[in-house]
Amino acid sequence: MDPVLFSLFELGLFFVLLVLNLSLFKAVQFDKIFHKGKAKEIQLIYFFTVIIFTYLLTKAFSFLIQASLQLQ
Repeated sequence: MDPVLFSLFELGLFFVLLVLNLSLFKAVQFDKIFHKGKAKEIQLIYFFTVIIFTYLLTKAFSFLIQASLQLQ
């Protein structure tokens, strides 16, 4: 597969998974970890957790796709 095309696919997959993870992480209650009144810290942890988890999922799917393409 063309590297540029695969990079665009990976970018698109990242944004699709980002939307999915944003909705999934709403169920996590970060406010139980922090003290009351720490809204900024909760928002930062929420944002970075979603971004990191999305990045890891994207890389995992990309690795699986590349591995399956090399087997052919």
